[in-house]
Amino acid sequence: MLTATKIRLYPTADQECHLAVQFGCARFVWNRALAMKRAAWQERKESLSCYTIKGMLPVWKGGEFPWLKDADSQVMQEVIRHLDRAYRNFFEKRARLPRFKKKHAARQSIAYPQRVKLEGNLAYLPKVGWVKAVVHREIVGKIKTVTVSRESTGKYYASILADDGLPEIEPLPRIERITGIDLGLKDALVSSAGHKSGNPKPLRRALKNLKRKQQAMSRKIEAAKKRFEAAKAADDGKAYRLRDFFGANIAKDRKRVAVAHERVRHARDDWQHKASRQLADENQAVAAETLNVKGMMKNRRLSRAIADVGWGSLLLKIDYKLKQHGGRLVKIDRWFPSTKTCSCCGAIHEGLTLSDRSWLCTACGSLHDRDENAAENIRRQGILKLKAEGLSVSAHGGGVSRVSSAPATASEVGSLRLQA
Repeated sequence: MLTATKIRLYPTADQECHLAVQFGCARFVWNRALAMKRAAWQERKESLSCYTIKGMLPVWKGGEFPWLKDADSQVMQEVIRHLDRAYRNFFEKRARLPRFKKKHAARQSIAYPQRVKLEGNLAYLPKVGWVKAVVHREIVGKIKTVTVSRESTGKYYASILADDGLPEIEPLPRIERITGIDLGLKDALVSSAGHKSGNPKPLRRALKNLKRKQQAMSRKIEAAKKRFEAAKAADDGKAYRLRDFFGANIAKDRKRVAVAHERVRHARDDWQHKASRQLADENQAVAAETLNVKGMMKNRRLSRAIADVGWGSLLLKIDYKLKQHGGRLVKIDRWFPSTKTCSCCGAIHEGLTLSDRSWLCTACGSLHDRDENAAENIRRQGILKLKAEGLSVSAHGGGVSRVSSAPATASEVGSLRLQA
């Protein structure tokens, strides 16, 4: 079974230069290969395969681009393989058309398919050497691929994909514990057992700090633009670029902004990992509605809040953690009227608005909490979908308990387990 572990790297100044060379060569090969594929299709309606472009690498190194020899050959081949997969994802409508990579992009990355070694807190990278690392957990199995990345904050990471040799966990044939979750903004998720998670809103809490740092950076960039325009107006025969007028203070401000955004991302990920771990540990299946997030983001009033809660990444975390135990995430059709349907009698309340947090069913007289009712309907729809697939499902199985009888550990402080 394949498992991925992300570790922190601490390269020296010399090793950072070697990594920068690898990043630059990988970006060049990507852009050149992409340009060739586009030109071949536009001019001759020909689709260049990755094997054809891989065969050109030795010619490039021995002729026009000898500096490509400074990078690891397998890293260059992996770049072409990634480009081929990117095109395949585009044609299968899983991603957009591949684009050219920028030299000054916030994130740079390369992938080593072989020859990476780990010894204690050291990682060996071809063409770089032994790099200091923090391996916070044991890497079990054979290392398959290592992706080294440099983030906008200047930090280096290595994502290690290892195969432990164990077979994939088969899905459970019988589901006894299933819960439904309703995703929202007031509460990121509400379970059919009545648990409301709340919404940490990490971006909203950090907006004041982000605004101050981004305004400081913007003032310096505007001043650099004025110096750039003045130099162009002087017309002294020199070719100027705007980037030439960006000083050290702008670089410092960019890093401050990047660190602030990183804290927001880490806070969101931390909360989502705790929430998804609780759901995966206490249930064998989780039913959730499929939301049209891309369409909802067009709402100018709610787009920031929708991006802040991160429904997509939350569902991804729930999905892979359930699969680790043989569970599954059941996705319900987005057109299923989970909110408007009475979970007691099945009647549909057409006049329900977004501001109605609770409503009374006119058919049976039941008073419903909007989100809890939707979660219960999603759970029942998930049970029907699992049964339609031929699985044995207990309709009266347990859900997420609101209070855990187990003592809390230090690592669970602030988690959903203690917020019930």
